[in-house]
Amino acid sequence: MDFNNMTADDLYKLAKQREVDERKWIAEENKQKIAELREERKQLQARHKKEINEVNSRIRALGGKVAGTSTTGKGRTGISAAIVELLDEVGELDTTAIREKLDSIGVSVGNLGQTLAYLKKNGKVDSVSRGVYKKSE
Repeated sequence: MDFNNMTADDLYKLAKQREVDERKWIAEENKQKIAELREERKQLQARHKKEINEVNSRIRALGGKVAGTSTTGKGRTGISAAIVELLDEVGELDTTAIREKLDSIGVSVGNLGQTLAYLKKNGKVDSVSRGVYKKSE
């Protein structure tokens, strides 16, 4: 491109266009960096959750109870959060398996049917078939 033969208006338009192109390029670069950082954050959270669950399992194996072990990161504790966490980790389970797994980690499950109905109504779990549940996506 021969800049010597361009008018001032042409040079100004060219500079403005390059400015716009550069902003677009920077925005795309930032999008990519944000996506990479989000993936890194997701991996860190998964690793952190796994490590905490391992420690909690060791505490329970020694007969101890862990306060707030059912927390899903959203401030929820108790049976609802424990069920959602369990289904998130395992996938699909029937009510018998859910009850057994919750019993094994020391979570009282006297009202399992009501809790599953509540979670289903609020979109936290889906019923795959009668008595079989999975975490909603």
